[in-house]
Amino acid sequence: MVWQDFNQKVFRFAVLMHVRQTDIHWDLLLQLPDRPLLATWQIRLEPGQWEREFQPISAFELPDHRLMYLDFQGEISGGRGEVTHIDGGTVEIFRGEENFIDCRLQGQILHGSLKLMRVADNGPSSVKQWQLTFNSRV
Repeated sequence: MVWQDFNQKVFRFAVLMHVRQTDIHWDLLLQLPDRPLLATWQIRLEPGQWEREFQPISAFELPDHRLMYLDFQGEISGGRGEVTHIDGGTVEIFRGEENFIDCRLQGQILHGSLKLMRVADNGPSSVKQWQLTFNSRV
């Protein structure tokens, strides 16, 4: 699937810190063309460290999230933990395919080029692993 009409509207992103008992991770949520929900990835490294990595960062695809999570902060129902809104802003999509996304984030903290590439998919019941690279100097 290749997304079309990238410049027809402004798309948004958010980064949420998700805390569940002893687990802390960050959720990256991207609004993408032709999708009613937010594409979402779980990342174990805090956003301030994304650019400092010398290699791509592991990101695990999660089920799509509702648009309300672009601005949501607080306790999640069903005992699923609590989220804190860390960053958000607009996302400009340069290339979007089923297994590769190239975009630019314009947020309060994250300003720069973000690339996501799927690297593993071991069937419908397994976690879909991606690699994330971020560069603010582009």
